[in-house]
Amino acid sequence: TDTTLVRTPVITLDKQAGVPTGSAAGDTIAYTFIVKNTGNVTLDPISFSDAKVSTATCSTAALAVGASRSCTVSYVLTQGDVDAGHVANTATATGTPPVTPANPTPTPVTATDSTDTPVASAAAITLVKNAGAPSGNTAGSTIAYSFLVTNTGNVTLTSVLVTDSKVGAVVCPAATLLPGAATTCTATYTMSQADVDAGIVHNDASVEGNPPTGAPVTAADAVDTPVLAA
Repeated sequence: TDTTLVRTPVITLDKQAGVPTGSAAGDTIAYTFIVKNTGNVTLDPISFSDAKVSTATCSTAALAVGASRSCTVSYVLTQGDVDAGHVANTATATGTPPVTPANPTPTPVTATDSTDTPVASAAAITLVKNAGAPSGNTAGSTIAYSFLVTNTGNVTLTSVLVTDSKVGAVVCPAATLLPGAATTCTATYTMSQADVDAGIVHNDASVEGNPPTGAPVTAADAVDTPVLAA
């Protein structure tokens, strides 16, 4: 007798994402791929594909009926991932059924699974304002101000703007700051007679930057410059 057996190749994939090691560019996410042969024929070879990570270290050995195998790889967060606030990722597992005389080129079976891992956003900015010595102690003398702006958060800040109570809007060399980056802005103030009469120039400044999502972040600093009375 020659009895035909129906072949049913099936593969399943469960993709899992671990908790990120941190929320900054360079931190990592561990991805685990669990593949299982849920059909009735051996699958050989097995392969994985993932748009985010290389799966070259994952075993491609044959997978028997009912057997499962896991593979873990790491993904390194980019600044774009942190700015987006999440990492969405899809993986695919592929298995090839046995070759038979009736089917010399069997069609591989595939399965896909996705994860979406949140990345905590922590936007922050600082401002340090400094004043140089006045060029003189009369009306018309000048004070040079510098403003050190630093992105102390983990997301990119855009449209960074310094505003000063004495000189108004201050033009900075950079309006976009990556995490950890800083820019120094400068402005010059011309003293009035009222400043000289007061014997001091009090000045307030603030800075604002826009994160990818959410409200702008701000910081402020002030400086007092004495003016010698004569």
